[in-house]
Amino acid sequence: MRILKFGGKSLESLEKVQNVCKFIKKAYKADQKLVIVVSAMGNTTEYLTKLAENFGFKNNDREMAMLLSTGEIQSATLFCMQLNYLGVPAKTLTGRDCEISTFGDYLNARICYLNKKKISDCLNNGFVAVVCGFQGINQKGEIVTLGRGGSDTTAVAIGAAFDCPAEIYSDFSGVLAGDPRNLPYKKIKNINYEMMFSLAESGAKVLDSKAISIAKTHFVKIISKSSASPNRIGTDIFNITCDEIGITERSGLCKISICFSNPERATKICFVCIKTLKEFKYFDYSLTENSISFYVFEKDKSSILFSLSNKLKILSRKK
Repeated sequence: MRILKFGGKSLESLEKVQNVCKFIKKAYKADQKLVIVVSAMGNTTEYLTKLAENFGFKNNDREMAMLLSTGEIQSATLFCMQLNYLGVPAKTLTGRDCEISTFGDYLNARICYLNKKKISDCLNNGFVAVVCGFQGINQKGEIVTLGRGGSDTTAVAIGAAFDCPAEIYSDFSGVLAGDPRNLPYKKIKNINYEMMFSLAESGAKVLDSKAISIAKTHFVKIISKSSASPNRIGTDIFNITCDEIGITERSGLCKISICFSNPERATKICFVCIKTLKEFKYFDYSLTENSISFYVFEKDKSSILFSLSNKLKILSRKK
């Protein structure tokens, strides 16, 4: 069984949808059971938000959630139509169909339960299950949405229910060490949950932090890949023990985070980082059980990273 999630940018045109569906057709013909989770196509969510504002939206989150959820329904049904046209039997399942129960706000709910029966029935009857991401129901049975990156959360929650990895396809080739718009950062092949969560919380757009939290709790492996090149190797996010450096950037500042592979290395890495920061006249840092992070000015980033990398390599040799 495979769970594949496709983001809005991957589905923003008929041509892109057709390419993704051809990829799915090959997997289906190889007798693979497939669950596809889709986001709204392109900028549909932003369009619907602006539309609501034009119609006088004022603090009515219930109605806004109802409106925004239609974006994923539109995307899933059109996706199913294309699959069926290609000879691949497929059915749309909404958040209500899957009984994705939530708690919290209408526009930023959190998943607490998912009934996998409808998905299982769909797969056992030979269909590809195309699930509307980003949506669920509250205790009153009303439609809610899961907030930014909510379709990632849907995919990982399904992965938790079926004890299966979640493949997240976007316009990124995987998780990069930094923002590719600024420098040609290399792709990270493997990264652990803590570091990925830190990157997501700092503004990295590859994955949603709520999805990572569910993955960590239920040991769901996440595979981040490019929808334009779905057969290429991406980034595996799981419970590995390795030191990783991650970088996020905004407003002339750069946040550098280092996740520890084990407590024994934590002390040594912290000593190296704090010493390096002092050399560059920085004294502020944030320390957790699993990582150390700090902000530096963009102009100092390359020099600090170069110094840190060399010192951490020496540390690795001493292990």
